[in-house]
Amino acid sequence: MRKIAPIGKKNFVGKKFKKAGPNELNASDKNFIRNNINLFNIQLLAFKVGKPVAAVEKFIKKEKLISTLELQEVKELVEPIVPVEVISRKLDSTASSKEKKKSRKSEKVLSKIDFIRENYQKSSAIKMAKELNVSITVVRYHLKKLNLTPLKVSRALPDAILERESFIAKNHKKYTVNELSEKLHCSRDVVRISLRRLKLTALRVTKEQEIPPQTIDFIKVNYRTMTAREMSNALDNKVSWKQIKYLCEKHGFLKTPAEITAIRNRWNRSEFTASEEKYITANHGNISLSEIAKNIERNRSAVVKFLARKGLKITKEQHDALNRKNFEKGRMIMKTILETKNASKK
Repeated sequence: MRKIAPIGKKNFVGKKFKKAGPNELNASDKNFIRNNINLFNIQLLAFKVGKPVAAVEKFIKKEKLISTLELQEVKELVEPIVPVEVISRKLDSTASSKEKKKSRKSEKVLSKIDFIRENYQKSSAIKMAKELNVSITVVRYHLKKLNLTPLKVSRALPDAILERESFIAKNHKKYTVNELSEKLHCSRDVVRISLRRLKLTALRVTKEQEIPPQTIDFIKVNYRTMTAREMSNALDNKVSWKQIKYLCEKHGFLKTPAEITAIRNRWNRSEFTASEEKYITANHGNISLSEIAKNIERNRSAVVKFLARKGLKITKEQHDALNRKNFEKGRMIMKTILETKNASKK
């Protein structure tokens, strides 16, 4: 009958290892010796393992392990002893060979430096590098050390570039950079590079875009009471508000702080009239806030602030009704758009 282990106890089945004595090697000690026999001698291995030297020697003989350290010691014993005179001769020969190499290198460098000194005014750095069979960086390094500037060779420009530059030189006062690039069929950067080379400046503004003196007089009269956008609208947008701002700064048309606050108060009106307040309170749940602001000619945010200040809120039913109205509006707009598209296809 097979015995069954009682509940709560584990049944261990496996090989039982024999315990090692105090002067005997353990399995881990043996593995350590096998792995590190080429790194340490027998005395160090015994010290690391913490066992006697005899036990370690016995294990090495049994396993037939050979260390590389022992082989090196044997080689050193077999090698003949070299006299001191021979060693000194060898050292002298190596030192002399190194000195010779250094002297050769220094001679080469000196020859290069002499060549650069003689020819830096006659030829460029690229030509000197080709003749010396070295890189341009080497030549530039020596030139920098010697504080010399090589000959700058001016390359001959092609005929197309010369024609372009001649056209720019004749017409740089008539046309702007954009107009020159359009006429020459090239990019604006190319035109700017050629202008920089010729030390010329193109026309900033075309003659058609030149601002007449009448507009400047109008700005001078109205800059204290009107904004730049209002002035541009009054001039039928012939001059942009950015141009008006630039002209005000150029001619010194500057507003005082009191004038600036007056214009801001005119635009940012915080107080509503009695009729406006009545209209907002009557229609704040029936019409959208953007429509109310449009009808009063006010900003939507001002209407929202007024409602919040008065404590007027839109109920959920009113909100749902407004959403339905907006949805119906959007549906009708889409319907009309689709009908027009179908009619155009037919």
